[in-house]
Amino acid sequence: MFKLSCFKPRFMPKPKQPSNQLAIFDARETASSLARLRPGYLPLSVFLEVARLVVLPIIELVPLRTHRSHIQLLMCRRPSDHPTWPSQIHTPGTVIRATDDSIDSVIQRLIEDELHGVETGPFVFVESLLHQSLRGAEFAQVYWVEVLGEPKIGKYYDVDSLPANIVTSQLPFINEAIEHYKANYHPR
Repeated sequence: MFKLSCFKPRFMPKPKQPSNQLAIFDARETASSLARLRPGYLPLSVFLEVARLVVLPIIELVPLRTHRSHIQLLMCRRPSDHPTWPSQIHTPGTVIRATDDSIDSVIQRLIEDELHGVETGPFVFVESLLHQSLRGAEFAQVYWVEVLGEPKIGKYYDVDSLPANIVTSQLPFINEAIEHYKANYHPR
């Protein structure tokens, strides 16, 4: 099922249109500078400005488990110096990069980089989602996954009592993934 949802960001300034020759020159200079970058991982300052201007392709992962008859969600804390979500709790996710050659490679990067290689079951597709985050517009493919091993990072939260300092733009797809998990998964 294809589903589009829109959420209002807390703050997103409207871009200013070039109004004179100097602005057009600046745009050419900016484009020239960007042309020197290699595709793939971008410097943070460049990435944040690009994220503000375009719709980012994202893979979102909602890691779940059933523990003592309770559904739990594995979440991680952003660093205190994170430019968009300092010290907030979040689910793993990643931007699809120009250098990625398949969704499987993106998923593998997510498992290695954000879940530190913890053993999981297969990724289960939940929805496609167009929404706003504090960073900008995102088009996300959302999956849930059963966590089989003991994670080296993060903390489990009972899905009925999620923390207050969660990245709020993630709540709609987290709730959708939890409902999908409940409807389609039967613990062993």
